[in-house]
Amino acid sequence: MPEAVTGMAKTKEKFDVERFVSSFAKRQFAPLYFFHGDETFLIEEVVAALIEHAVDPAMKEFNLDSIHGNEIDGKRIVSLASSYPMMADRRVIIIKEFERVPENKVLEQYVEHPSETTTLVMIANSADFRKSPYSAFKKIGIVHEAAPLRDYETIAWIEARIKRLKRSMEPPAVQLLYSYVGSSLRELANEIEKLLLAADKNAVITVKDVERVVGVSREFSPFELANKISEKQIAKSIEIADRLIHSGENAVGIVAVLTLHFMKLWKVRDAIQQNRPEDELAKIAGTHPYFLKSYLAQAKNFRMSDIEQIFVHLAEADLALKSSGDPNLILTKTIAEIISGRMVHAEESAA
Repeated sequence: MPEAVTGMAKTKEKFDVERFVSSFAKRQFAPLYFFHGDETFLIEEVVAALIEHAVDPAMKEFNLDSIHGNEIDGKRIVSLASSYPMMADRRVIIIKEFERVPENKVLEQYVEHPSETTTLVMIANSADFRKSPYSAFKKIGIVHEAAPLRDYETIAWIEARIKRLKRSMEPPAVQLLYSYVGSSLRELANEIEKLLLAADKNAVITVKDVERVVGVSREFSPFELANKISEKQIAKSIEIADRLIHSGENAVGIVAVLTLHFMKLWKVRDAIQQNRPEDELAKIAGTHPYFLKSYLAQAKNFRMSDIEQIFVHLAEADLALKSSGDPNLILTKTIAEIISGRMVHAEESAA
């Protein structure tokens, strides 16, 4: 019989896909998992790995049940989970949208003495851990939350995924991919798959590969716009912003990228003022160490009070854009205000 996992992750631990996959590959399966959180792609990857390693493909029809919560009640779940697998060591039961399961409180008794030959996976879009049966799940430590990744965590996720697929990617290419695609892991996974198919199997994936396959030019991306503004290159900044708008880039999204960029600069300035060691700065700023030198140089161009005022300009730009203002004019005005450090009137930015 496969070895069971005795040490289960606690609620606030990082949702570590690699750890789950590694334990499944060693045929170490817990009898119960309760997954919830907004990053559903991570949950789907873990569940797919569990099925791959725990269920014999030839007997999948008999030993795998995947059911939505509105199609089953708590008593039926207990009945299924208590049944023995058919000509196999283990059966897997997956309950999606568990919050929709009626009479789910009966699961409290089952989780105290679960079947050793069943792995029951409960997935919820929402959960109130003050109430039954969720409070019982949390008490015995079967709860795993897949929270959205932070900026630096997403970049690390890209690097880890590339490494797991036995390929390599240069850091600027990783940053460019993230800058263009954003934090959606599902979309990033799709773009990574395209890159791996298009790039030479033995070559490191480069910025040019990302530009060619993903369809973005590093010179004219929101990420590069943030860099040029932070370097106070006003003519180049306005050129990039104009190109982005005319190519169909969402102006509200551009402002969001700029806000995130200046938040990093603010964190770098604050950490420097606190005399924090340089080897901590990348983590504090939430960026890859490869890009720290650039952030340090850019941070010197602004005082803390300057950056705080920049947040005001960006918030005003966001509001104006959402009020159906001219995106080109609003971005040009905002860029001029950030770089000059003063309010700019519409007629000045249009000049």
